Amino acid sequence: MYLNIQAVQDDIQAEEIILGIRSEEAERDRLIEDCQKMIEKYENKILDYQEMCERSTKDARLLLGEYCRLQASKTTKTTQTYKLPSGTLKWLKKAPRPVRDDSKLLDWIKIVAPQYVRVKTEEKPAWDELKKSLIECGDHYEYAIPDGELVPVEGVVLEPQEDVFEIK
Repeated sequence: MYLNIQAVQDDIQAEEIILGIRSEEAERDRLIEDCQKMIEKYENKILDYQEMCERSTKDARLLLGEYCRLQASKTTKTTQTYKLPSGTLKWLKKAPRPVRDDSKLLDWIKIVAPQYVRVKTEEKPAWDELKKSLIECGDHYEYAIPDGELVPVEGVVLEPQEDVFEIK
């Protein structure tokens, strides 16, 4: 009723418009709240379906993963794949993840490779640049000093990561 008014004539009409607006806002808020509850309900259902599928296919995926390792027809440094008519089985080999202790690494850098010390407000390793100069050796990195000798890097260990199995 208040939406078709061209001008407010008096206080009574203004009050009716205010009450109408508040009523519309209350209805809007109620509907939004109902929608948010439904969204939450559906998000929970989605999580349930994902977990149910994960549980019901876990053993089959493990078996296919082992089969792929035994049958892999194409093996590269980072992948093992085996093609079947219904899909491709693939193992992705994950590179080890460096776990740094910046204080130990900084002490080591100051002695062996000072060009990789970054100073802004505090001294810290210039990891992005240093990493390009490191050689991966098992569970650690090594660095070639100017005379060519390889020295172990202190303050960084390589933590192995699980390979990832996919069915494409």
